[in-house]
Amino acid sequence: MRIILTFLCIALMASTAVAHHSRTYFQLDRQVEVKGKITKVKWRNPHVRYVVESVNNRGASETWSMDGQTPGNYEQYGWFESSLKIGDVVTFVVYPNSKNGERPANKQSGLLNKVIKSDGTELPKKAEEERASGEESAEPESEFGRSGSKDFSGNWSYTLILDEIKLLGSEPPQNWPLTSKGQKLVEAFDIDSDPIFECIEAGAPRMINYLYDRKWTRYDDRIEIISEATPSEQNRTIWLDGRDKPIAYKENSVGFSTGVFEEDGSLLVTTDGFAAVRWGLETGIDSSTEKTLIERYTLANGSFTGGMRMIFSFTVTDPVYLTEPVKVYGVYDLTDDRKYAEFKCDPESASAHLEFN
Repeated sequence: MRIILTFLCIALMASTAVAHHSRTYFQLDRQVEVKGKITKVKWRNPHVRYVVESVNNRGASETWSMDGQTPGNYEQYGWFESSLKIGDVVTFVVYPNSKNGERPANKQSGLLNKVIKSDGTELPKKAEEERASGEESAEPESEFGRSGSKDFSGNWSYTLILDEIKLLGSEPPQNWPLTSKGQKLVEAFDIDSDPIFECIEAGAPRMINYLYDRKWTRYDDRIEIISEATPSEQNRTIWLDGRDKPIAYKENSVGFSTGVFEEDGSLLVTTDGFAAVRWGLETGIDSSTEKTLIERYTLANGSFTGGMRMIFSFTVTDPVYLTEPVKVYGVYDLTDDRKYAEFKCDPESASAHLEFN
């Protein structure tokens, strides 16, 4: 199990900002070490950035900008704003930008994987401690996994392998049944026009398969869902008491959701009341107020991680952009419970990487 968990941690590092910008420009099958002095630190959402002055193996000076994960994501691994300071000399291990060779020495960039400090310790700490211990991970506390979720409550992670991570968010989905209006959006697609670079969130259904963790909490009349990498206005509530939308309800990107339990214990969720949203269906494809969403969630024991799994599917309908409904499948794994840091998107940080695209 130790090997599996180490791989998952590496994959998590590679999936930096998957919900916030594409990895199209980075070489995820190659890593380089950049040793130098930190000259700038931006500890902001949606991703951390370090700027480093370095000298390459030819003796020439270079300036590198390293984009990382959200501050909250790093903090769970013991990596804090105070961990690295301006003036520190460290080694960054990064996935380099494929266009670095075309740029001047002061415009190098990379996707941050880990940092080796001057004393040899590494950030994030979790990966380092697993390698040092060389011990098998503890078995789940019960047959139901880490926290024994039987009611959908828990901290859930949507985990993909590295080859899948490379494809996410880089282009519109292939072979979706698009109307002429939807097809025009695909033909005009530009990854650098992603609304998230302006801190405009896509809402549902795109938030369902973000790689960042989400926490489900079950109450008698509802299920509340929060994400570690979206602001509080993107929190979802699935009402279980059959209520109707409030009279004063205002359309939004998350929608109004109601849920019922089927005979096998699966949760069936119906959502409408959406606002029109840029890229609200998928990468490059907008959504309209006619969008509706049906989700189905089933709890199952996951043999891969030894914990609980939530198998899900969602069917999205939007006659403005789709000629027929589209169905998507996925799986969440139950992970250790933890607190989320408050997420506030900073437009400057969200768009800073565009100068290197």
